[in-house]
Amino acid sequence: MAEGANQIPSQKQQTLLALHQVCWDEMTWRRNAGYRTVIIGLAYCGVLLALVAMHPLAFRVRICLSGVMALSSIFGAGYLCGNYRLYMAAAARMVKIEQYLGAFDGDFLGTLGALNPPERRDFPTVPLHRDLVSLFSVITFAAGALGTAVAILLM
Repeated sequence: MAEGANQIPSQKQQTLLALHQVCWDEMTWRRNAGYRTVIIGLAYCGVLLALVAMHPLAFRVRICLSGVMALSSIFGAGYLCGNYRLYMAAAARMVKIEQYLGAFDGDFLGTLGALNPPERRDFPTVPLHRDLVSLFSVITFAAGALGTAVAILLM
């Protein structure tokens, strides 16, 4: 059973708050890193397509460049999937701290009720295929890079 925040020694409260902040910072960094990966990756694909269209390359060079793009789409999508897993691990650590502090208890904020809704407990268990924003980010990145690989071959 969770202890009330006022029953926890102040040094432990400070430690829990610092750990919660570390988890929050990691989640924020990972979310932003995922967005940057998708945005910069697709921008790179666009620039690469423009350069190949402006400066025709030998077919062998296009095959090599297309292969590199295909591999990068696989590794990039793998990175995004792994990043999502680590993002959710940080979220799970945050929820454990919040649970311990009693943030889900109905009287945590007195008459205002619980600090967090009960659904938040389940947030870290959402698999990638059920988180549509993250899933579409992975699909968009992979499709954009693979589409670039195909387009390079066809130019």
